[in-house]
Amino acid sequence: MNDTNFDDYMKSRVEDQLSYFDSSAIRNQRAYRRLKLTAIVCNILTTMTIALAFTVPEAYKVTMGILALVLSTIVLGTYQLEEFQNYGAKWEKFRLVTEQLKSERFLFLNGVGPYSSGNEDASRLEFVERIEGTIRGTDIAYFSLMVEPGRRLEKRLQQIEDRT
Repeated sequence: MNDTNFDDYMKSRVEDQLSYFDSSAIRNQRAYRRLKLTAIVCNILTTMTIALAFTVPEAYKVTMGILALVLSTIVLGTYQLEEFQNYGAKWEKFRLVTEQLKSERFLFLNGVGPYSSGNEDASRLEFVERIEGTIRGTDIAYFSLMVEPGRRLEKRLQQIEDRT
């Protein structure tokens, strides 16, 4: 692999994938934290609403009950959305791959670990194989991560149908 091809590979593949995995990790982290924060706040407000319902005049008790129901439904919705979308698991996976790719790049650039042979061509080929192996493994793991929630949901729906 000549210098030009390798430089192109570093820019168009390695840097591109690093950028993709890093931005995906950040996006999923934000979604996960938003959902969790929403659930925590609504959970606290639900408890407070139920407790305060005992202290308000009779005319407001129904309103407080409806408010508690809405808040608890939001909590349930956030948990279900997280289970379906897997933001937390995707955040973890994307961050892990980003760090693996960064580590591999730093090992290569510093000529250490598997790249310490001194043979530049062999090191470049090893680097490409290891980077592509990481990306390929990620594709398979991501697919199973995304398919699994749907299967869990289908299984639950089937269980509900079997009961009726």
